[in-house]
This record gives sequence, structure tokens and C-alpha cells, in this order.
Amino acid sequence: MLLDFKLKNFTSFRDEAILSAETGAMLRKYKDSNTFPSKNVSLLKNLLIFGANGAGKSQIFKALGIMQLMVLNDGTQNVTQSLPYSPFSFNEQSQKEPTEFTIRIKKDSTIYEYTIVYDLHSVLKEKLVLSHNKKSKVYFDREETMLKVVPNNLADSQERLRINGLFLFLAQQENDKVASEVYKWFADDLMFVYDGVQIPDEFLKLMNDLELKKEMVTFLNFADFNITDVKVRKMSVSYPPEARKLLQQLGNDIPETRYQLFTIHKIYDDNGNIIGNQELALSEESVGTQKFFFIVLAMISSQIDGNNKTLLIDEFDDSLHHDLASALVDIFNTKTNHNQYIVSTHDFQLLDNGIRVDQIYFVEKDFRGGSNLKSAFDFTDSRTNARRDANYAKKYIEGKYGGVPVIDTQGLINVLKTANAHLRGNMNG
Repeated sequence: MLLDFKLKNFTSFRDEAILSAETGAMLRKYKDSNTFPSKNVSLLKNLLIFGANGAGKSQIFKALGIMQLMVLNDGTQNVTQSLPYSPFSFNEQSQKEPTEFTIRIKKDSTIYEYTIVYDLHSVLKEKLVLSHNKKSKVYFDREETMLKVVPNNLADSQERLRINGLFLFLAQQENDKVASEVYKWFADDLMFVYDGVQIPDEFLKLMNDLELKKEMVTFLNFADFNITDVKVRKMSVSYPPEARKLLQQLGNDIPETRYQLFTIHKIYDDNGNIIGNQELALSEESVGTQKFFFIVLAMISSQIDGNNKTLLIDEFDDSLHHDLASALVDIFNTKTNHNQYIVSTHDFQLLDNGIRVDQIYFVEKDFRGGSNLKSAFDFTDSRTNARRDANYAKKYIEGKYGGVPVIDTQGLINVLKTANAHLRGNMNG
């Protein structure tokens, strides 16, 4: 599970920003449903990130995706390859400074804090800290290609460390248990739900179980989808030669088959009589339907395996009706949910769902073009007046927390008028 993520000097985020899933101090609201309580550290099941278009919400997800990509692929594949370096563009000094990512995750009773500091060509710093029973120790600490702190079993690994590679990747290749735990979290437990993403086979296989399939179909019926059944089949996968070559270069296994899900719909005649069924590949369904399947299958999987995934859903409401998006947020925050869902959204009405003030984040841009991430819990009035019936949506609309676009409607109309006049002039000319 994610505790928090820090980013600095990445795309629109010049200054350090912190997205925390730790529960707010002294806040007991919806504790049983919306949090994972623990004596060590309690975590939130759901975070909602609001902000105007272009404010920088998606950049937080992109940063986590870049960090995941670096961890899983050793930063770079060879010594000549550049790192995914995208510093803040609107400041001369920032373009010369490194990007910094720090993530804290919890697996079982151990907290792992992992930091990467890098520029276009080099990993400048890399550090892994372990915390257990309130005791912390540095597991490894690296500056460029020098290891300042290193466990005994990895002492001979320095000579194999590239300036643009990650020691974490090298350590898990050496079967180091600690590094492998962090690597596996990025590989298995951090998931992104976005348009066109493939649902993992481990989720799709669940639909081979008749009881679980029945649970899914019932879920679809409650959500008012016109789907009467689902089927899963193994399908052969073909790759263009270039893609196959790239996968081989990356050292990835190349699956020859994948599971594919099909939905079953009723067919009607002109009189409304059912005359049969039609099978449709999930990839042919709407983006909202595909996204819904991913989310619900993740929920069902967590019920079985207790696998505690962290799922990030950018533009959560983009392809989901408000009522469905609202229902999902309610489900995220129930005792039966064992996953962590972090979503970005424009749907300010979700602020009045049964959520806590520490689950709400806002992103806005300052006059210099820099994005700022703020927690609603950090506002003094939210800490002192976080009443059960607090009208978060009203405050948001009023711009109390920032993150609301200031739209000059008349100005937009005038631009359209100017454009139309220009077009008419060109046509007449």
C-alpha cells in the first residue's frame, strides 16, 4: 500500500509536492469504512484529486508511472540511453537541477522508503530506508556510482552499477530479499487504469469461476449495464517484428497467448422480443465499461487474495456517468474493499460523498506556471470544523481551496466571434 509519494522538479511541479495516503491526526470520521486502521500507520482507502484542466493532476500519475518504469527497467537499458528527465520548463535554474522522487510503501508490517534523484544522464542519488516497529535503518545509500551504505550480501555489486542504472534493480537481480519486495510492489501492486489499458490476466481468469462470474454479472446489473453474461477465452497474441525485438531486448517474457473477456448482450426484434444473444469483445465496449470492469475485477480479486493493490485512475469521471462514479467512490470506502484507489476528477459533486477531509486533494497552478498540490486537511478550518455534514462541494465551488478554473465566458464568446468573422472574411475574399 502507498503511504506517500513526493515529487520535485518534474514537468509542471517545480517545488516539492507530497501526496499522502496516511490518515489525518485526530480525525476519526468514517474510520471503519474509509481507512485501513493499524497500530503502526493507518492508511486511506481512497484519495480524490481535484483541479482545473491543465493544473497538473495527471502529472502526479505520470510521475508515479515514470518511477515504476525506471524501477522495472533498470532506469535505462544501456550506458548510452538517457533517463526520462522532464524538469520544470519555465525556470532557467530548474532546467539544470535534478528530478526527485520519493515513495513510501507498506508491505506487511515493514515500511520501505525509496528515493531516486536523477538528471538526463545520471542517477545522482538512490536510497532505501526500512522502518519496522518505529525503528529505521538505511539499507543502501548510493551517490552516483559510489555506495555509501550497502548490505554485506551486495558489497561486490558496485562494479556492476551503471551511472544511469538503478541499484535496486541490480540488487533484486542478485535475489536480495529486501530489494525484491520493493521491486515486486512496483511490478504487481501498483496499477494504472486508463483508456486502452489491458486488464491483467490474473483478474480476467477470475471469470472462469462460476460463482465469481455470477458476482460480476450481478454487479453489472446493479450498475444498469445491458450485459447478461461474460466469458473469458485464451487468445493467441501476434506482435509486429519491431515490438517482439524490443521486448526481447528488454529481457521481458513474450506471452504467446492472453486472456480476453467477452460480454454477452440480448438481441431484440422490432417488437422488443428477445431473439438471441450477441457476443462483444470488451475492447469493443465503451471506455467507461472497460474502466468499470478493471475496477470491479480488482475488487473481486482483493476479496479472494487480500492482495492490497494500489490503483491509480486518471480522469476518473471522464467516461463514467456521475451516478456510477459516485457509486464506485462509495464502494471504495467500504469495509469490503481491500484495495487503495487514487483518482483524479473534475466531478466536484463527489466531494459530498461519504468521504473524509484528509481524502481530498487540490491541484492548482501559480502565475509562474508551477503546479501546487494541497490537502484539504491542511486548511485550518478543515481541521477544526471537519463536521460530519461539512459541505465540501459548496466550499470547492466558492474557490475556498483553489483549484477552480476562472472562466471568462464572454471572453470565449468574443474569441469565437472574432474567429467566425475572420473565416467569413477569408471565404468572401
